[in-house]
Amino acid sequence: MKAQLLALALLVGIATPACAQPVDDLERDDSQALSAAWRLQTGNARYCPHVTRQTGIQLEDTAVYAQPALVRSTYGLTGDIYIGAIAATGPGAAVPVNATVMAIDGRPMSALPVPDHDAPFTRWHTAQAMLDDDAARDGHVDLTLSGPGARPGTETRTVHIVAVPACKVTVKVDDQQSYASANREEIRLGRHYLDAAHGDPDLIAALIAHEMAHTVLDHQTQLEASNKAMAVVRRTEHEADRLSVWLLANAGYPPEAAIALQAQVIARLIGPFNIDLTHGGWHSRAARIEHEIATLKAAPDADWPKRFVREP
Repeated sequence: MKAQLLALALLVGIATPACAQPVDDLERDDSQALSAAWRLQTGNARYCPHVTRQTGIQLEDTAVYAQPALVRSTYGLTGDIYIGAIAATGPGAAVPVNATVMAIDGRPMSALPVPDHDAPFTRWHTAQAMLDDDAARDGHVDLTLSGPGARPGTETRTVHIVAVPACKVTVKVDDQQSYASANREEIRLGRHYLDAAHGDPDLIAALIAHEMAHTVLDHQTQLEASNKAMAVVRRTEHEADRLSVWLLANAGYPPEAAIALQAQVIARLIGPFNIDLTHGGWHSRAARIEHEIATLKAAPDADWPKRFVREP
């Protein structure tokens, strides 16, 4: 899938990597999702049960593509680990997308083992964990960068990034998933699902807020304890719809975006008259969300751990 998406990006044309902006549809989508997630994570950091310090930087590895050499050439890379997405309002916003990461806190990326063909994500996981763990532990991280578009061995520089408190949850756009899902600390957005938002930042935020609600309310524990009983699944989905408006409000998004998500995205994906057995129909979901927005606006603040009423 990565190879197919890259080939499509090549067909439509890719600008020469030269600035801190996404240069193709893949990186645009990843950066939009990361930017929305960043606002939700930082805007709700004082309320989330688990908080860490983050940079708003997502790495990529050419090894996850079928043709690493083509990726290096297309993106103007001088190595394999590079900046794949940046949160627009995060502390790493000045770091260019497609800059090659030569080292993280002085540890060279060239020292990481080349991943096996049947496990292409292992080096990426290691590099991303180095970045995230250093930021969480020390509150800052130094990235030695090359490029984008630099010749090997030239134009290297070290960037010092100060991490900031954020809800402990990661968001990743998944090329091989058509829906969205969440566990205790990770949200995966299917690229097809993300595409249905047509780049609307409020809709993307509403999509992520629903999944983030599952995470911060630890719905996974409830689902595991009940062996995913239908009644429990429905209860968690109702709570996620409702809490999403509080998360959106704290991040500076209009809570009404959660209603728009139902009318403009969900209705189109499942059909205007179909009813999802676990989530419900989009009309009933929108009504439930509208009622929660009224509750939110009547509350003295958006402190959802105190104000949000769990489903019976």
